[in-house]
This record gives sequence, structure tokens and C-alpha cells, in this order.
Amino acid sequence: MSRRHRGPDRLFATLVVLLALGGVIVSGSARAFQDAASHPLPVGLVTSLVHLALGVALLLLVMVPDYHLLGRPRVAWTLFAGTVGLLLLPFFFAPVAHTWRWIRIGGLSLQPSELAKPVLVAILAAALARAGNRIRTWEGLVRPLVLAGVLAGLVLLGRDLGTPVLYGLVTLGLVTAAGARWRHLAALLAAGAILFAGAASLETYRLQRLTAFLHCTDGDAQLSPAMRDTCYQLRQSLVALGSGGIAGKGLGRSTQKAFFLPEAENDFVFAVLGEELGFLGSVAVVGLFLGLAWRSTVLARRAVDPLGRYLALGAGWFLAIQALVHAGVTTGLLPTKGLPLPFFSAGGSSMLASFALAGIVLNVSLRSWDTAVRDEPLAGFLPGGAA
Repeated sequence: MSRRHRGPDRLFATLVVLLALGGVIVSGSARAFQDAASHPLPVGLVTSLVHLALGVALLLLVMVPDYHLLGRPRVAWTLFAGTVGLLLLPFFFAPVAHTWRWIRIGGLSLQPSELAKPVLVAILAAALARAGNRIRTWEGLVRPLVLAGVLAGLVLLGRDLGTPVLYGLVTLGLVTAAGARWRHLAALLAAGAILFAGAASLETYRLQRLTAFLHCTDGDAQLSPAMRDTCYQLRQSLVALGSGGIAGKGLGRSTQKAFFLPEAENDFVFAVLGEELGFLGSVAVVGLFLGLAWRSTVLARRAVDPLGRYLALGAGWFLAIQALVHAGVTTGLLPTKGLPLPFFSAGGSSMLASFALAGIVLNVSLRSWDTAVRDEPLAGFLPGGAA
């Protein structure tokens, strides 16, 4: 008979530690120039260390309680209702840059859409585990899609399109793993594309970004002044990545972060990473995130039940998908959109969400089988699987 793990998965924990420490160093470096211009002390580095400590505490808080509590309807609905309330709170505060994404009280700032990420994974896992084989019908798909749709819709009302798209990608990945029929998935993809096009057309700046995505590499003479303004951030990001070369300029030696690249410490921190650590450092960081996705998939296969399986998959994939999207934006492979890089971007809300997602995977690993391969492969990915 298989035994249980006596501790969290060491390999996954090691990957998280490497990313977290690397994130503190890179985000601290990205903010160093601004700190030097306005503060005698490295405030950015100190702030990153504080966020790191809070994140580790939250990881332990998420990891210790038995994840099976999330399978109880009362717990799942309480989490969902609390998250809906949290996402509604920004509408009671003054907008920031004409958006309702933050709760700001004094010097503290909180982004509810970030904190909703681990909750989304939890409620989706509970809904999919409850659906079982009914996920192959529209009836079984309704609950997880409605739950994810409500959270994504509230974030979209705050004038944030990128995060709902990320929610949708994770939701689609989980329902695929649960065994949803391909014709249903195709219909969901078509509906998602229509919703995305409709949401993009409602805001002029979104259309400008999508248009600029196709033309930012053109010469200045071919671009209108408005288009050049829209392309400015991406162009500065590409300059940073290109100047880093193979091995990079070295930590702290980025020049683009010196007020050339907007949001260098947050939405475009991967560009600073590429300039200072070069192509090799960038590939190494992407590899660590892909390692999280791989290891969470392995741990999902060892889970004792579908709930643990979907929790590990959703949390690990969330981190990896968000990292790949962030890297795609900074390299010009995807349209410009402000999404933080997990563990690296300066925002405290993003750091807490990243550690909470990692804590979910480690929670499942604490209570999983120690055999290398489960008898039941993941439904939807290997033949003969069952959800």
C-alpha cells in the first residue's frame, strides 16, 4: 500500500525559494534608481523584504490546514462571497488612473484582483470535484463557469481586461484537465474570443494597444504620433532586453530603469531582468516557472482525490501562465498589458497571491501519495483517465 508524504514537496519548495529570492533581488534593483533620487535608504529593497516575509507567512497559513476543508460547500461559498465583496470595495474608493482596481487607505494599497487568484483556484477545484463526470455535459460546466465568470466580470468592471483573460485561461485549462468535451471547449473558446473583442472595442486605449501590437516594430516615419506614444513602453522594453545581450550587464546596471522604461519595477520587470542578467538569466527564470508547472502536474497525479488534483494543477498553472504572459508582453509577443510577474513584480498584493498559490500546491503535496505515478492519469491529457 502507498504511504503518505511526511513533508511538503522539496523540489517545488526549492523552485519557489529560488524565484522568491531572485524576485527580491531583481525588484529591489529595478527600484534602486528611484530610491536613490528620492530617499537616502534603499526603500524599495526593504519593501520587497517586507513583502517577502508576509508572503512566507501566508504560504505557511495556506499550507497547514487540510485542503479538504475547501470541499465543504459552506467553506467554498464563504470564500466566494468574501471575494466578491472584496472585488466590489474599489468602487467605493476614488478611481486610480480612471480605474477601480485598488483599495488605498493612507499609504497602504491593495489590489483585490490579485488576492482573488488563489480563491478562484479553490472554488474552481471544489466545483470541478463536485461535478465529477458531469463535467462532460453543459450542466456540469455551468457552476465552474458561472463562478469564474462572476469574478472575472467584477474585475472587468474595474477596467482591467488582462486579469479576466488570465482567469479565463486558467479556467479553461482546469475544465480541460477535468475531462470536458472538445466540442464544449471549442464553443467556450469562441465565446471567449467574442467577449474579448467586445470588451476591447469598448475602450479606445485597448484598441490602440492592439493596433500598436502589430506595428510597434515599424520605423518612426511609418507611425503616427499617437501610435509612437502607445509603442513607447514596448520599445523601451525591447531596448532593455537587447542591450542585455547573452550574459547581461550585471545586477544593478540597468539603464532603462532610470525613468526610460515606465513601470520597470512592476509590469515590465522582466525587461530589467533581461537587461541585467541577459538572455541566459531570462531563460533560467522562465525555466523555473515551467518547472513549477511541471512539478505541480506531477503532484496533481499523486493527489488522493480530484479536489487535490485540481488545486495543485490550478495553482501551479496559474503561476506559470501568468509568468509566460508577462514575458510575452515585455518581449512584444503579446499586446501590451500590465500583468505582474509572480514573485518578481514590486506589488505586495501580487507577492501575497503568488505565495498563496504556492502554498496551495504544497498543501496538496503534504497529503498526497508518495508513489511516482498514480494509477489514474489526468483526464483529458492521457487516455483512459478519470476525473
